[in-house]
Amino acid sequence: MENTEHAYLSKLYTQVRKVNQEKEKQSSKLRLLKNIEKKFKTAMIGTLARCEDKFGFLWGNGSDKQLTKEQRQFLELWQDLRIDILNHCNSQSRAALEEMSEYTISWNKYVTNFIIKK
Repeated sequence: MENTEHAYLSKLYTQVRKVNQEKEKQSSKLRLLKNIEKKFKTAMIGTLARCEDKFGFLWGNGSDKQLTKEQRQFLELWQDLRIDILNHCNSQSRAALEEMSEYTISWNKYVTNFIIKK
């Protein structure tokens, strides 16, 4: 009786362990996808902000004055370019995340190795 109970508990333990490992794999994958998506968005928005900082004077960025005809033209160009950049980056981000979803991913987590000296 004790032997069959031990075998049953051992089998149950193995099943639970497999389920937990699968959950951890899914959690690792979601964590990585979320972090990669955040980095794509940060890079995209940061790049646009730097462009606005360097070239914003062309369309009166940060100015309270009424825009000149030339500034309105530059603003329209900038808005079109900004939309194109956002659409392209979002498309590439989605493609990268979709491709990554085809892989098996596991997070190695943080590992601390202790050096034992005699």
